[in-house]
Order: sequence, then C-alpha cells, then structure tokens
Amino acid sequence: MVRFFKTALFSIFWGLLIAACASKNPENEKAAYNHFKLGVNFIAQNKRAQGLDQLLIAKKLDPKNPLILNHLGLAYFFMGEHEHAIIELKNAISEKEDYSEAHNNLGRAYIEVKNFAAAQAHLDKAAADLTYSHKDKVWLNYGLSYFFQNDFKKSENYFLKAISMNRKNCLAYSYYGRAQVEQENFKKAAKTLDQAIYHCRKKGFDEPYYYSAIAMFRLGYKSNAISRLEEGRKKFPKGENRKKIDEMLNLMKLTETR
Repeated sequence: MVRFFKTALFSIFWGLLIAACASKNPENEKAAYNHFKLGVNFIAQNKRAQGLDQLLIAKKLDPKNPLILNHLGLAYFFMGEHEHAIIELKNAISEKEDYSEAHNNLGRAYIEVKNFAAAQAHLDKAAADLTYSHKDKVWLNYGLSYFFQNDFKKSENYFLKAISMNRKNCLAYSYYGRAQVEQENFKKAAKTLDQAIYHCRKKGFDEPYYYSAIAMFRLGYKSNAISRLEEGRKKFPKGENRKKIDEMLNLMKLTETR
C-alpha cells in the first residue's frame, strides 16, 4: 500500500513546486529547489534512499521551506519511518499553519502509528479548507482511520465519498471492497474489487487481486479465485502482496471445491 500511496501523492505535488517559501539567501533557495526536484524524481522512481538524501540536502539549504519539509516527511513515510515523517510534517505545519496538504499527510502518518485522535484533528483541518482541491484524499484517509479501527460500516461511507469526488481513486475502491469483505458482503466486494483492479491497473498495486480472490472463493468460485490470484502474481511479480498471494494460492489448491 505504501508504494501505491507514493504514486498517488506525487502525482499531485508537481503543481506545487513553485510554492516554496522564499529563502533569505537566493543562491541557497535555488540550490535547495534543484535538490528538492531531484528528490521528488528519485522517490517517484522508487529510489527512496536517493530521494531522501536529496531532500535532506534541500532542507539544510532552506530549512524553513514548508514544501521541502512536507516532502521530506513523505519520503520518511514511504520508507516506513513514520515517527520521522510525523516530525517533518509537523515542522512543515509550524512554518505554514494552513498547509492543508501537510495536515492531510500528517493525518495519514498518524493513522499508520494508530494515533487516530491526532489523525482526526489534522484531517479535520484539511477537510475544513474550502480551497483545498484534493478532498478525495482527505475522505480516503478518514476511511482508512475508521477501517483500521474496525469500524467498517463507517469507513465505507468515506471511501464512497472519496470515489464520488474521484472516480479513478484506486485505493478508495480497493479499501471499499475490503470493507465489504470484512462485513462478509462478498458479492458486493467482488464487484467493487473488479473496479479496483481496473483503476489500479497502471499503479503496480496488487492488493485488489488478493481480496477479490477471497471474495470469489467465499462465493464458491474456487477456480475463478485461483485464476485471479495467478493473474495478480503474473502482472506484479514483485508486488507487495506477493507472499500473501502465494500462500493463498497454496491454501486454495489444497481445499476441496465447495
């Protein structure tokens, strides 16, 4: 999920590159901007360590730039260093209190460490900003917060809200389908996860294949479920859910057809 989250986020930020706060040293500002762009490029290519290095250089040159701090927080998030991510995202907000993108990202980081109250506070700030144009990401994060608290009914309302604002939101479709699986509404889950697979087809995201197969299997379509898992494995041989897919394939092949 982290890898997909990276792709979804960085597709937004290219339009924000010129929004960095001015440095007192124009030469430092220019150099920081160049390192910032390199860092964003590296992370977009899944070269996280190189990206982090470049963003750290950018921060050293322009330490109070909220855009750099926000992306540095994201770089740490993508590397699984969530506490460091929280520190840098909070730094971004301390430099620009109404930075809704950073509030949304900080909310997501807090979800990862299961501090749901803090996540809610920052998501509320992003949601309240009438000028913030990526509200589907906020609704998605609200949904994730409730999902990871096992409130699947409430989470699905936010996933649907995210989808209504962005019909291509792969992650919202996937988690909406997962919420249906958790509630044992397998017919609806199968349909939703088919949509997730379609919208995630270019994202390198294999999770919908795994949960789609579970839904099919529970509906009694064992051969279809096995085919779905094999399809996911073939399309994404290095997917984050490869091990889970392999284990589920082995389990299904050992189980008698219902």
